[in-house]
Amino acid sequence: MSNPNLFGMARASVDSASFAAGMRYLAGSCSVIATRSGALRAGLTATAVCSVSADPARLLICVNKSVYAHDVIHEAGLLSVNVLSEQQEETARRFAGMVMEARGEDRFVAPDWEDGKLAIPRLKDALVSFGCRVVDAIPGGKSHTVFICDVIEVRCTQEAQGPLMYFNRNFSKLKM
Repeated sequence: MSNPNLFGMARASVDSASFAAGMRYLAGSCSVIATRSGALRAGLTATAVCSVSADPARLLICVNKSVYAHDVIHEAGLLSVNVLSEQQEETARRFAGMVMEARGEDRFVAPDWEDGKLAIPRLKDALVSFGCRVVDAIPGGKSHTVFICDVIEVRCTQEAQGPLMYFNRNFSKLKM
């Protein structure tokens, strides 16, 4: 039974700067979200990726509305989630906009990419790549959209490597 006061009360919220300062300490695995609409490919680096359920296989991805890839994902309804290894920091930087000469199609450096079963780009050497179909797009406040996606294909790398992490505004490696 739900608490009637929980959703009916006015909600107090911290300011966005305080929230962002706190989120610096929530470590996250780095993924590149990639998509295609016709011949146009787009992508971004993200840490806001998590599983929703195993049956059906479903992921949740949060994407800032201000990034170019957001509208391409919305239009295509398909995306790949490519979990990066600790050796793929340069890829994370390219798709995060930290490499100034790498914009748009220039982010997709050959031969790193191939098309998966859904004809969307996937990173060949990712720890794992999930090919996904968007089933719902939910407003996530003013700045983001929460995409709920059914997983249509999974491709795991045979090599055991550590994941690339993001913590306190820096890329880092998981110490095992």
